[in-house]
Amino acid sequence: MAEIVKTNRGHRLTKFGVIDTAADAIQEGEIKDLEAVAGSIRNLFKQAKFKEKNVAISIGGYSVIVKKINIQRMPEDQLQETIHFEAEQYIPFDINDVNLDFQIFEQSENNPDQMSVLPVSAKQEMINSYIDLI
Repeated sequence: MAEIVKTNRGHRLTKFGVIDTAADAIQEGEIKDLEAVAGSIRNLFKQAKFKEKNVAISIGGYSVIVKKINIQRMPEDQLQETIHFEAEQYIPFDINDVNLDFQIFEQSENNPDQMSVLPVSAKQEMINSYIDLI
């Protein structure tokens, strides 16, 4: 866990802490024992004396798919539908069971008429378990 504050000079790391969890509490990014992980987070929060209540979390594992793709340059209003269609080819889950977001890069390295996009998808079930945890 890290606590970062915004200052006039940018962001500054003010606190950092690490705590062990039970060996089988999280497997392949999936929370198996919600209470054990939540207890570890509460303990770390108290031990390190974190003050900030706004948090950001990340997830990983087999339920998260990240794939850089190149697509024809287009207006942003058309992009959402195109990304959804393109991402379906790379997602081994039902597209209705995932959250999909993307980051646009300026232009493709190989073709200026295309843009590089980084779609990221995660199973909704996993996202919900992390939200429940926090």
